[in-house]
Amino acid sequence: MTGPSDTTPVRLLIAAMGGEGGGVLAGWLTEAALDTGLWVQRTSVPGVAQRTGATTYYLEFLPRTGPQRPVMSLHPAPGRVDVMVATELLEAERMVRAGFVTPDRTTLIASTHRTFTVDEKSAMSDGRLDPEPMIATCRSFSKSDLIHDLSEVATRHSCHLNSVVMGLVAGAGVLPLSEESCRKAIQSGKRASDANLRGFEAGLALAQDRGAVPNLRGSKGAPPVVIARTPTPTLAASPETDFLPPEAAGFAAEGMRRLTDFQNADYANVYLDHLRRIATHPAATADMLSALARHMAVRMSYEDTHRVAQLKLRQARLSRVRAEAKARDGDIVDVAEYMKPGPEEIFGMLPKHLGARLTAFSERKGWSSKSIPMKVRTTRFSGFIRLRFLATARRWRHHSLRHSEEMAWLTTWLGHIELALDTAPEAAVQIVETAQLVRGYGNTYKRGLQNWRLIETEIIQPGLDGTLKPDMLADGVIQARLAAIKDPDGTALNKTISAFRAVAGSSAKPAVQLAQ
Repeated sequence: MTGPSDTTPVRLLIAAMGGEGGGVLAGWLTEAALDTGLWVQRTSVPGVAQRTGATTYYLEFLPRTGPQRPVMSLHPAPGRVDVMVATELLEAERMVRAGFVTPDRTTLIASTHRTFTVDEKSAMSDGRLDPEPMIATCRSFSKSDLIHDLSEVATRHSCHLNSVVMGLVAGAGVLPLSEESCRKAIQSGKRASDANLRGFEAGLALAQDRGAVPNLRGSKGAPPVVIARTPTPTLAASPETDFLPPEAAGFAAEGMRRLTDFQNADYANVYLDHLRRIATHPAATADMLSALARHMAVRMSYEDTHRVAQLKLRQARLSRVRAEAKARDGDIVDVAEYMKPGPEEIFGMLPKHLGARLTAFSERKGWSSKSIPMKVRTTRFSGFIRLRFLATARRWRHHSLRHSEEMAWLTTWLGHIELALDTAPEAAVQIVETAQLVRGYGNTYKRGLQNWRLIETEIIQPGLDGTLKPDMLADGVIQARLAAIKDPDGTALNKTISAFRAVAGSSAKPAVQLAQ
């Protein structure tokens, strides 16, 4: 057990996300310290939001050597923290980068689970940060560490994350607190429950199982953390997709299931007809067909208002929400959906010609950026029936403006792919991959579509009509696509296209600037 000297306190810093019970954890530690007979001081700084910043709690522990209360610090200082607790992996790395975790003194206790940032969620491709470099950074800057998926432990024992952390802190012996004092603090608190005691005991067991071992620096550390990765499922082919290479047949079968759910079996057969036509081309490769099967299925199941309503009513989604809220059997979970449909989403549901006229009218009036804020409670009858009506109305989707626009885009995209197979086969798969730029709905969809059209105008079309050398087409498309993924607003894409055109020696007009 780590103990403070008579004049030097043990310093603990906690970084907790909103809703994870960091304040309760700090209160438990304070009560345990008082029960042990220590001086203790606690301060907290609220975060900006549940993801943009953690709430930090700073505690100092000092032995009672007399009646006079000591003066202790209100705020942590970089390089002077003995124990760092972080309830989420990115928050742990942020504390490391801020200098609060140092190799000469800090024990780091952190959870490997993630709460994704806005940037990770809104990235044009998979924007999730790789956890392994973050763990490596945390390990290299800490004197010793206990890093584990504490959220999984809490879920497995049906308890809150903070109780698991309390048990882990007590069992690790990094604070001058006895296990009995910590257990008493949990039992006597206002939030005492059997679930908290289960979590505490689970944390104690975890600390014992992960006994300290030497790390590369020769100091004590926890055993290596192994990130549990969900294995990539093997997609089974179906009799309808046996005309495709094995690498593509599974994707195509999954695409058919997805599109049947999205609309109906006839719509899925249209998808299959497109694949069958392109698969007969002698230059079509297995990699290209696999990418085509994936991206075309996603693009044909575009996120219109009907699809959004359909997905929000899924039982699987409600089950996930209940799990995230840690609801127990019998608990009532009230789900409120916040929506802001704009003119494109509303008029896109209407018949093609009517929707086009109303969309043009809204643009003339300057209403394109307007939206209607809505709060729909899907767990109540009024909210459920509204979304249910929108989901059921998808049977008329093929008459809508949005559907006609999506099918026009699909025809253009497939036409470019087939022409590339004739003139520049190595570029065909890169043109297929550009479909990932066009995704989502609202502003995300509009930005992605603008970027795709810019790439089409400045690179794909000149490459296919002979203005550019065919051997430059694949490189130009991939560089432009990566630039659009990196910067959806278009600045990087414009620079990339300008540089490419300069190298290509084209005399075409400069790249069109995107609307910001």
